[in-house]
Amino acid sequence: MRFILFVFLIGFAWVAKGQQVAYEKKHPVDFYYKKLSKTAVKEDIQFWLTTMEESHVNMYHSISRKAMQELTDSLLYKFTDSITHTDAVFIFSRLGAALDEGHVGLVSSKITDSLYNQSLRFPFQLQKVTEDAWIIAYDISSAQKLEMNDRVTAINDIPVSELNKRFTSLFGGLESWKREQIAYYSKKLLFLSGISSPFHIDAVKENGSKVRFTVEGFHRSQTDSITKVLTAKMSNQSNKPYEFSWLKDGIGYLNYRSMRDDATLPFDQFLKNVFSSLKDSSSKGLIIDLRENGGGDSQLGEQLLAHFNKKPYILAGGMKWKISSHYKTFLKSAKNYNEADHKFYMSQPDGNTYTYVNRELKKPAIKDPFFEGKVAFLIGTGTFSSANMLADGVVSYQLAATFGEPTGESPNDFGEMFNFMLPHSHIIARAASKMFTRANKDEKNLGPVVPEKIITPTASDKKQKRDPVLESAVNWILNK
Repeated sequence: MRFILFVFLIGFAWVAKGQQVAYEKKHPVDFYYKKLSKTAVKEDIQFWLTTMEESHVNMYHSISRKAMQELTDSLLYKFTDSITHTDAVFIFSRLGAALDEGHVGLVSSKITDSLYNQSLRFPFQLQKVTEDAWIIAYDISSAQKLEMNDRVTAINDIPVSELNKRFTSLFGGLESWKREQIAYYSKKLLFLSGISSPFHIDAVKENGSKVRFTVEGFHRSQTDSITKVLTAKMSNQSNKPYEFSWLKDGIGYLNYRSMRDDATLPFDQFLKNVFSSLKDSSSKGLIIDLRENGGGDSQLGEQLLAHFNKKPYILAGGMKWKISSHYKTFLKSAKNYNEADHKFYMSQPDGNTYTYVNRELKKPAIKDPFFEGKVAFLIGTGTFSSANMLADGVVSYQLAATFGEPTGESPNDFGEMFNFMLPHSHIIARAASKMFTRANKDEKNLGPVVPEKIITPTASDKKQKRDPVLESAVNWILNK
């Protein structure tokens, strides 16, 4: 399960303060209290469509232009004139989700985010979303009625199955990824849907008994005290992007949570330390865990491979990059914008598509210290973006053994995302400027990366803090 404790508790908006946004401007002073006219939202939809079409390599890969127009009409049909800020968030999230891309989902609005920050939030942390239940990781309410693996089946008399149908329509990508997003955004989704405190909960305990109770939500001001409680419960979890430890029988374990550099220990230095330790100890094997890795810089994956792989490979079959005035505007919105850093893109004519194809496998770059032992990767539904690309290359060219569940994204995906603000609603949407092709160059395969050995942990495994995926990798290294 992937989350950062503090961010999860206070509520997450993917457009962080200070992040780049093309066409950003301040909203009018009284904007907070006003609804939006239907005409204004129509104009924003046209702006959204134009920006997407001009920036995207292939916007209509999963939905036709005609079907998109029909969806637009259906979303606006029920409104006579006035549209709330929340309604607008749902409209543009539905439009983005129709593209069926994992990187495009719930849009951001400063107005609804501000209201959400003042609300009483759903006081449960989820570990998993199934078709008809939200499975509890931690009960952070004062009532403490639920425990790990208990299943919430209805909230305020609305079945969770119905909530899932509503919420999956707000996210693109594979079904497993949509459910991960529901678990991650559950508090905010309930708020946006008008499902508020007190929360009337129907649940099924792990022993099968049914319970019904009412519980108050928690306010943002309570975050510090709740964080302390959860930190104690989750003492074995860390927010570091990568950590190394030793398992039994001298097997190394690299928990690779995020493909970003840690300022206190850059990844290249971290790798030198790890592989020196493996070499000095004559370790039999290394396990690299990507199950919580949502991506980042794909070049870090190349650095990792250089310390144990001798096989030719590629992590992507190629890519296409759409040149647009919108992405150029986004690049220029950076506070530290330097045109020299983006010389190639800025020099290209708007409307062109730059195409690159990896025609030959890449000769591996071998770095010291180099590890000759067995290497296994763990992947799952939380493996996404650049981590998904790394997993795809490993599976496609058998660079290491792989264990776990299929990933949360197809390697034939769209990325190089940018944020842009809509002129009337001031909603911040996202668009992709690149298309990546999976490592084996099969553009027709829209499925996820599938590990060599599929292992699905059960609720009982979670309760007992047992990790059958990790155990299988350990046994493989030890030849058990």
